[in-house]
Amino acid sequence: MSASSFRFRWWYLLLLLPVALYLGARWYVGHRIDRAISQANEDGNELKIGEYSYGLFPLRVEAHRISFDQDRKNFSARGRLTVLEADRLHLFSLIGSDPIHLELIRLQGLDAEIRRTGTNNTDSSSLALQVSEIELDSIFLNLTDEANGTEVQLTNFALSLQAFRIPFQPAGIQSLRITADSTLYANGDGLEVTATGIGYGTGSESVAIANLLLRRGEGTTIQAENILLAGLNAEDLEEVISIDSLSIGHLGGAAQVKSQSDTSSGSTRSTQTTPLRIKQITLPSIDLAISSDFGNTEYAGSLTARETHYGDSLSIGTLEVNTDSASFDNLKGLAVGLQRMDLEQRDLRIPLSAGAMGRTVLDLPQFSVKLDGQTIRGEQLKYRSEAGEATVANLNLRGDKVNGRTDQLRVTGIDRSALIDGRPAPLRTVSLEGAAVKIATSDGGHYELSVPEVNLEEVAVRKPISAGRARVENATFERYGSDGRKDMRGEGIYVDQRSIPLPFDADKLGEGNVRLRQLRMIGKPSLPVDYLFDRVVYDSRAQSVNMDSLRRRTQVEPEELFERELAKSWMDFSFDSVRLKGVRRNPLLKGELIYLDSLRAADFRLMVVEDLSLNLDRDKRPMPIQALRGLGMRIVMNGARFRSTNIAYGVVDSIMEPKTIHFTEGTVTIDKLDTEVSQEDSVLAKIDATFEETTPLHAEFRLSRREGGRGYSARGKMGEYDLSRVNPLMRVAAGAVIEEGVIEELSYDSRMEHDTIRGTLTLLYRNLDLKMVDGGLAWLKNLLSGVVVKNSNSRGEDFRQGQIFHAHIPEKSFFNSYWKGLVSGMKSTALSDIALPDELEGNDD
Repeated sequence: MSASSFRFRWWYLLLLLPVALYLGARWYVGHRIDRAISQANEDGNELKIGEYSYGLFPLRVEAHRISFDQDRKNFSARGRLTVLEADRLHLFSLIGSDPIHLELIRLQGLDAEIRRTGTNNTDSSSLALQVSEIELDSIFLNLTDEANGTEVQLTNFALSLQAFRIPFQPAGIQSLRITADSTLYANGDGLEVTATGIGYGTGSESVAIANLLLRRGEGTTIQAENILLAGLNAEDLEEVISIDSLSIGHLGGAAQVKSQSDTSSGSTRSTQTTPLRIKQITLPSIDLAISSDFGNTEYAGSLTARETHYGDSLSIGTLEVNTDSASFDNLKGLAVGLQRMDLEQRDLRIPLSAGAMGRTVLDLPQFSVKLDGQTIRGEQLKYRSEAGEATVANLNLRGDKVNGRTDQLRVTGIDRSALIDGRPAPLRTVSLEGAAVKIATSDGGHYELSVPEVNLEEVAVRKPISAGRARVENATFERYGSDGRKDMRGEGIYVDQRSIPLPFDADKLGEGNVRLRQLRMIGKPSLPVDYLFDRVVYDSRAQSVNMDSLRRRTQVEPEELFERELAKSWMDFSFDSVRLKGVRRNPLLKGELIYLDSLRAADFRLMVVEDLSLNLDRDKRPMPIQALRGLGMRIVMNGARFRSTNIAYGVVDSIMEPKTIHFTEGTVTIDKLDTEVSQEDSVLAKIDATFEETTPLHAEFRLSRREGGRGYSARGKMGEYDLSRVNPLMRVAAGAVIEEGVIEELSYDSRMEHDTIRGTLTLLYRNLDLKMVDGGLAWLKNLLSGVVVKNSNSRGEDFRQGQIFHAHIPEKSFFNSYWKGLVSGMKSTALSDIALPDELEGNDD
């Protein structure tokens, strides 16, 4: 009954429709998979799958033992895959524009080489994909992009990722774990980066890399060990990569950085960098060497950076640098070395922004700088930006020309912001304590300076370098010749100078004062004569130079000087209370002109002793104008006046006892001195004095300014004088004594041209009685006394005017020419006509 009661209805077939659809879908999916496998094996390509299975509702695909060898347009891939699994595709995600949603993608045992050989610019397709979970395990992958010249190798790579989207949305990542035995990245420029021992997990929020090795060619090898990146906040990856800390246990190696010229300038590609924020970067051990077209640099030490942010610029909240050693050499003469440097910098931004920079604290126990053959070394350099001060101890300078040291250098008023921004930034003060400098000269000698204290104010450190004011306290200097002998010493030097430009420019130099306790110019052993300048004061505003005394001091006594035949004359002199006014500083500093309005001395003393028996060979002696021109600059002096208390002239006898005559209570005036070449005579020099405390005398000189500068004229007169008072001198100088005789008047007028002196002399005398001693003079021998020598020359019929005639010997001095001219006139007055002028000259001493 039950069988007879069943009745088939057509709509029963609808119950089979799901089955039919299921079977049809399975057939269609299998057909499409088989077709895809078949197409993958066309044109010599190969795809083999050991077994695969799939299911619907939910849609899943699983394949095992896959091998592939594919060569496609712009793409090739070969390798093998142990397991591929894709599970739970959401069918409704295929409808509309929502991302295709797949629950799981799992790859295991992938060993592949994938290569892109070109780019397909016609591909405009887009894909939106969302995967709930991705698992990659035991991946050995080689990715090569020949179009861009890059290569990536992954060894034993494993990845576990939840919530992955294409286009990439890192904020949606819920869990991410990465491990790899090693990773290699390489590009067409020869760069290779190898990382080993990689691990990352969102649970620990850290990335660990045991070793990172970077190579570029043969010149660059950089190794980083024990890299730990902690606190990677995945939810922030979409806009800012945020990291709590990055530490590198050791960073070392050497790098050859490409020069700017090696970089292609034709590239217009621009990249947009995702901002990076790292709370702390720690590198406790760095040993790194970098070389490039800018030079070579080496660094050993540690580095810590806090609150680092990189986007359009790099900013660091706090940077701490602790250096064991650091060096830089630009291979062009500049080399810098640093030892045990400690640097703390707050709020650093690169490119530098001075206004945003925070506090800088620098401690540098040792440093050295080599520049153009000069080496600067220092200790205990300390800089504090808040105070704007820097100090250096034991600063030393070594070079070919200059060597020096200072116990301490202190700089205040450092405007860091102005220096960084390139604005004028004068330093408030620069002070040196305990400075000593040695400066070599071009002639092989050198100067040695000792300066207890130097203070500079308002120092401009950018070109042109200048100082608003410089003060030097109690300095000393010594000058040494090429033979190592000291030839000059100055002590008690005080300088207060304003507005000092560098390079030096006399026109821009400000007012200044200089004081000098003593300057000593030390003579050579061949002429042991010292010149001493005592208590010198210079005031540029008043254009004046004052000194207590100027002295010439012969180091040995006359008898030693003559015995050693160092000179025919022994001379000492001194000027007291010397006053120079109208001193023009700028032309003097330029080496153009020595200009004085006036020169005064309150007391002038001179002592000259000669040994007439010496006949020394000497170079040609200059006349006064020639000697002044030898200084190299034009000299102009409007006037000078000296008061003399004692001028003594003497000759020595056979036992070296000087016989002297004296000129006292004298006055010397000089008017209109100018050494420039001219047809007019220069300088009128007048001398008024008392001879041997009894007789007034007057003399005038005019010096020629012509090209040679050897000419001069002389005129003068002397009053009544008892000649017997000069017997001690006459006995030595002429081998004769004057028993008696009185000069009533002597006057003369002469001129020297071409080393010959001519002129006239008037000598009025009476009761002359001359007696020969010690053999007498050669020109008096065999002549009868009283016949050859007139005993009087009073005005009358027998009056005789003397003729001055003397051929000057160029090796002898100006005063020798003047004296010999007077002697020739006196001879021609006193001798009879049988003695001719040339005979008078023939036996001169």
